Amino acid sequence: MKNWLIGGIFILAVVLGAVIYQNFGGSTAVLSGAELDWRQLSEMDYITGKAPKELEALNGKPVKIPGFMVPLEDDQRAVTEFLLVPNAQACIHVPPPPPNQMVYVKMKKGTASVVEPIWVYGTFNIVTKNSQYGDASFEIIGEGVELYK
Repeated sequence: MKNWLIGGIFILAVVLGAVIYQNFGGSTAVLSGAELDWRQLSEMDYITGKAPKELEALNGKPVKIPGFMVPLEDDQRAVTEFLLVPNAQACIHVPPPPPNQMVYVKMKKGTASVVEPIWVYGTFNIVTKNSQYGDASFEIIGEGVELYK
């Protein structure tokens, strides 16, 4: 009986540890997807809405893309919506970058606001999204964010 109790406590501790790690400090390195770069996104004709075959093939698929975060909300500890841009200079200025150089990101779960470059993991969609900082030709339904390494 004592061995069963110790075994049960051990299993419970492992499960709780995994849940806590995943929700509060786990790396998104286990997330995957095709790697997109900004040169590929720039091939989108945002005037006609015509995307090259390579981008069309990724529509609705998991991807990862590097960039810089421009939060679209005030809560800097639980950002759920932001624009992803290719460089820090494109963050906020007038005029905004062209739509094929901005990705609207809607996170499934809030993430901290960061000024360093990041990787965003999620489902890629070719769709025009409007924001107060300009239009974006793409959307990612975000699964995770990690610092760019």
